[in-house]
Amino acid sequence: MKYIDTLSLLLEEIKREKESIEKSAIKTAESIKNGGIIHILGFGHYNILSLEFFFRAGVFACINPIWDFSTSYMDGILKGNFLERIEGYGRVLINNHKLSSEDILYVISYTGRDLIAIDSVLEAKKRGVYTIGLINKENSNIPSKHSSKKNLKDICDLVIFIPGPSDDLLLSLERDKKIKTSPVSTIISSIILHEIFYETACILERMDIIPPLFRCSIDSRENDINQKLIKIYKDKIKEF
Repeated sequence: MKYIDTLSLLLEEIKREKESIEKSAIKTAESIKNGGIIHILGFGHYNILSLEFFFRAGVFACINPIWDFSTSYMDGILKGNFLERIEGYGRVLINNHKLSSEDILYVISYTGRDLIAIDSVLEAKKRGVYTIGLINKENSNIPSKHSSKKNLKDICDLVIFIPGPSDDLLLSLERDKKIKTSPVSTIISSIILHEIFYETACILERMDIIPPLFRCSIDSRENDINQKLIKIYKDKIKEF
């Protein structure tokens, strides 16, 4: 159970980000209260995170996944890697969605140096969007590949540090310690976001606002609630 045991230690490290997580939840609750949309941008394997929080029971109906099939590697790894190296592609992703000053943009970039992450945040900030970056702490002080040389932590309004090794590989083989395995960043990032959104829902409830959460649609009454939520947000969320 080596992976699980080591992962458990990282989960404890997340608690060091308690203040930033609480701030994120407060800002997210304020955004939802004011009719804003919560955008989640991931690319490469982090596309998984934008889907994790979209249109499922227990998640906010006002979450918009900035999902990009071309960088998901499902359209070919060469194409995905090529697009990730083009400065300006992040702006294209943002321009394909409706973002306004009431919104929040979450961007996940383990290195904090990715061109898509930097460009997307810079473009979103032009629109007055509050930006929150999830970045690995060990990588956060390394200059980016972007022409600005800035790391994601230098431009986001709020940063949450993802615990873990700089190469994202948690374990080494038993004999050849130079060979590493067991990536961890998608799991940790998902847990952080789930914590933020749970706290967000609780804050809204304290405000006497019913959190706009999708319900389990097995019950027809719950399904009616889901359809009403989709109608509320369909003009702002591309996939609706």
